[in-house]
Amino acid sequence: MTDLMSILSTGNANIKLEITGEDLRNFSEELISRAVNEVAMVMQDNKQDCLLTKEETKKRLGVCDATLWHWDKKSYLKPVKVGSKVKYRESDVKKILGVQNKSFGDYGKD
Repeated sequence: MTDLMSILSTGNANIKLEITGEDLRNFSEELISRAVNEVAMVMQDNKQDCLLTKEETKKRLGVCDATLWHWDKKSYLKPVKVGSKVKYRESDVKKILGVQNKSFGDYGKD
């Protein structure tokens, strides 16, 4: 069987295919496998990185809602939507704190 995914990705919009049941089963298994792998990668990333609430983030960074909004618009600190909740990656917050500590700690050392 020719790889069905390559046919679909390189073909025109008006394609007529004649496939066997076995080909269709293989195609569906490949799609499911890809989806499972993508979800597993996202879940692994989330396990390694805790998500902070908006209030926890503001407290750790010492900023207000307006600052978080501006940082989001400038892609400085992007929130993660979990349903209708807004969360922030702890690693992103730590990066900002590290940058702030370096810039404040190195001030006047020349």
